[in-house]
Amino acid sequence: MHPPTEESSALLQADTFDQVWTIIRDTHPDPSINQGSWNDARLTFRERAIAATTLESFRTTLQDMMETLGDSHFAIIPNAVAGSVSAFGGWSGMTVQVLNGVPIVTRVQTGSPAAAAGIRPGWRVLRSEGDSVDDLLAEIPPPRTALERSMRDRAVNGFLGGRPGMSPEMDFVDTSGVSHTVRFTFDAPPGELVTLGNLPAMPALCSARVLNPEEVSALGADPAQVGRVGLLTFTVWMPALSSQIDAALFGFRNVDALVIDLRGNPGGIALMVSGVAGHLLDQPTSLGQMQGRSMRLDFKANPRVVDGSGAQVGTIRGPVAILIDGLSGSTSEMFAGGLVDIGRAEVFGHCTAGAALPATTHPLKNGDILLHAIADFRTPSGISIEGSGVCQRIGPAPTASDYAAQPEAELRDALRWIAAERMQGKPSDSTPSVQETPK
Repeated sequence: MHPPTEESSALLQADTFDQVWTIIRDTHPDPSINQGSWNDARLTFRERAIAATTLESFRTTLQDMMETLGDSHFAIIPNAVAGSVSAFGGWSGMTVQVLNGVPIVTRVQTGSPAAAAGIRPGWRVLRSEGDSVDDLLAEIPPPRTALERSMRDRAVNGFLGGRPGMSPEMDFVDTSGVSHTVRFTFDAPPGELVTLGNLPAMPALCSARVLNPEEVSALGADPAQVGRVGLLTFTVWMPALSSQIDAALFGFRNVDALVIDLRGNPGGIALMVSGVAGHLLDQPTSLGQMQGRSMRLDFKANPRVVDGSGAQVGTIRGPVAILIDGLSGSTSEMFAGGLVDIGRAEVFGHCTAGAALPATTHPLKNGDILLHAIADFRTPSGISIEGSGVCQRIGPAPTASDYAAQPEAELRDALRWIAAERMQGKPSDSTPSVQETPK
């Protein structure tokens, strides 16, 4: 087989560019993009795409064109990555968020390589293998929205990432100004690897337990005030975890309060929102609507009052807190935003990604995959969380000092709120904490 000629490559790139542009023109949830802006994008980027001399520069041109939309869920997935785990890479168990322009470790998961190496929340990360994180941040324009902040956080975590078996040396400084040079080895991500269409495989993991009184006390709360608190954590919204999530929530019917940890959860199957929320609601309730060019879908949750054995079990009645961060996206935001909007939950942590547009994938002529949004999502009161995200409203989100003092700062704040709610014996305030996205 002969390698493609320069002429054949240009023709393929022209056909692929036109395919991407046309798909987005016909499916974008906002038809007004066709009234000039998207046409202008075609004129701006088409010749550059055709003239690209490498596949990577061609993909970059397509991505640059899609970024003019200012929306999430538009991406080119290389053919070699589709269906693989290469895009996810190794697992350190460390999450970094940029707080007030400073890259801070905000989470170190128990039992992770980062934890074993002694890395602590609250530390500022300086370098990886001698390469400066501040230099990376200097190349990124100051973010204006939650979506841009999340993209910056993802860039930093990607910069600090690696494949399983790699052992980078990283430099940190703690809140006392003491420097730490640490080396650890990336592990394979924990959990079952699951796929969604042509997207890269993602690790799916679910855990559930009741916090013991010692944990509650260590987090600065009074066990007698918070009562029995169930903690549910899951990494993605995927059907492979549905039965485990349901089993956990049915098992939590006798808890006094519930915490759902969605930190780092990028989303998944949006329709799972209704089923999970049904465990928390006494009446049929809408959590929001998905609106596309030719369809409208109401995310209505019906009470889950009967368990798998057919027994009447009612629903969870106590306060519900949801832990979030800048890497909580898509379906996680729909779930959190919907429950906050109806006054059934509060969120704790830094604003979510603001990446809430439902999307699908489409194979391209050059073998790559186009991920593109096909609908908008709005909460029951009509608020869009695209761009703005869902934000904590009960006190400020944790600072670097908070993380240094209490590694589980989001859970600490959630327990304080739960104690106050239970002492007052009233449901949470229903004032929305999501913000209207400018259109």
